[in-house]
Amino acid sequence: MPVDFCYGGAMIPITVITGFLGAGKTSLIAHLLDSTEERSIAVIVNDMAPESLDSAFLRGGEHIQSGDAGLIRTITGGRAGAGKEEAVVVAIQDLAGLDPPPEAIVLETSGSSPVLQLTRLFQEDPRLSALVTLDSVITVVDTSAVATWWGDTLLQPMLKDQLQAADLVVLNKYDRASWFGRLRARRIARARYGSRRRQLVAAEFGRLPPDQVVLTGRRSAPGQTGAAKPAADSSRPFHQPLVVRHLDDRRPLHPQRFEQWLNGGWEGIIRVKGFFWLATDMVSLYVVDGAGPQREIGLEGTWYGALDPADVPADSHVREALAAGPYQDRRQAITIIGVPDAVEREMRNLRAALLTVTEMDRGPQGWAGLPDPISGRFLQDEVSPGTAPSPQGVPQTSG
Repeated sequence: MPVDFCYGGAMIPITVITGFLGAGKTSLIAHLLDSTEERSIAVIVNDMAPESLDSAFLRGGEHIQSGDAGLIRTITGGRAGAGKEEAVVVAIQDLAGLDPPPEAIVLETSGSSPVLQLTRLFQEDPRLSALVTLDSVITVVDTSAVATWWGDTLLQPMLKDQLQAADLVVLNKYDRASWFGRLRARRIARARYGSRRRQLVAAEFGRLPPDQVVLTGRRSAPGQTGAAKPAADSSRPFHQPLVVRHLDDRRPLHPQRFEQWLNGGWEGIIRVKGFFWLATDMVSLYVVDGAGPQREIGLEGTWYGALDPADVPADSHVREALAAGPYQDRRQAITIIGVPDAVEREMRNLRAALLTVTEMDRGPQGWAGLPDPISGRFLQDEVSPGTAPSPQGVPQTSG
């Protein structure tokens, strides 16, 4: 039963949303925000990468903008609960100090954050215990991939930590999993890790009713008070078998070479996400999203540099972005997460898809003639009547 909270000095309920890389945490939060536009729900996004692309996507709109704004705060370059505790405190204090304060806070952890350590922070840090109360921990699981990750002895402790902390387990991407995959995911989610009772719910694209996400009262229910304590061998919070690398470059991508990279083997890679600029398209901002074997690219919007000057927002961050390079705000911002050797290999392969010095000298007019197997898909979707769009309007690569 959802709980009503009175404000004006009362504590703000906080929901922690966790889950392994690519499980669909950001999709769940995006759906929550779309369903509660008239309410003041704040979001803190934790990302291992130096730039939080998830927070940029959560802001919506036609253009990408990262950094703190409105009711969204970011914690980058590390993991909440393992080295970024002070940043968590500062973000919560900042949001709680707003007038009026938000009615609820949602904290999205990075995919490898030790959640049990984080939940203890809300009770044990006196700066937080008077500001927020832990309402619920929601663990999002990729139904089609969790059995594969569970079989990896390096990754299993992180998954077990996330499940042990959970009040609700969301079996996301349920529609993409086979019958056997669903059965295995349910068995893993239902296994007993500690004494906490967990509810299970299936979802597609992270779609849940808002009252299952915020102001749920789960932690105040009988038998659910207090934070679970980490077992001696549970999360090993400072052991991190995965590494993160981020491509931030002002050169455009060669469409054909980038397509070849998208369709590569990617052995040892867990997650790829970000936005990119194709040399053949000076207008469109594209996104890439890969989790395990699932890889998708999409059309996100328009670069500010492609707009009529009268339509560009009078914002200091936008002015900075437009002055950042010879082609204004156009750039690459792609994050790769995986085992160390694989990440270094794929970063080399991805950089090889950027235009060379000789190719850069040709300029936009010369780039327009490059072979392009990507942008034409989106143009065809726009002009061909009766063409069935792919899921979420995002063409999927053949990899």
